[in-house]
Amino acid sequence: MNFKLKALSLASAVAGALGLASFAGAAGTYVDIPETAVADLTGYAGALFTDIWVIVALVIGIPLAFYVIRKVIGLVRMH
Repeated sequence: MNFKLKALSLASAVAGALGLASFAGAAGTYVDIPETAVADLTGYAGALFTDIWVIVALVIGIPLAFYVIRKVIGLVRMH
């Protein structure tokens, strides 16, 4: 058992002993997740990728273009 897990279990044991769970509104042990939770999360990821694809293409494309140009110039110099 690593240190983080030990500290987390110790913190939860202390909170449980002090009765902080009921004070914080955590009466039940189950979390209600709506049926559309997965679709909402994946829809946001798709919209985020649609918005930043230009930046991703530039970050990949500019260094790749310089690499290809350097290789082409290297081929021409050899002859």
